[in-house]
Amino acid sequence: MVTKNPHFDLKTITLCAMEPRKTGKIAHLETKNPGILQKLIAMGILPGMPITLIRRSPSYLFEVDQTRYAVDKEIANNIYVSY
Repeated sequence: MVTKNPHFDLKTITLCAMEPRKTGKIAHLETKNPGILQKLIAMGILPGMPITLIRRSPSYLFEVDQTRYAVDKEIANNIYVSY
């Protein structure tokens, strides 16, 4: 999913739509599941943090604040990235 950020001339996409080895900033987290949101926050996945997608398969491996995380597609679809 691609959206335009009205405050900046940046493209916002889900982590799932990012190309590997690209870097952006976490724009926002969007989920109706409070458990997923709580997990992401506890991991330190917060808006404004730089994020780099390393690979998409077998899981979405990404780096935030010099820490690597692996999540499934359901969780990666809740992380929106601007670049």
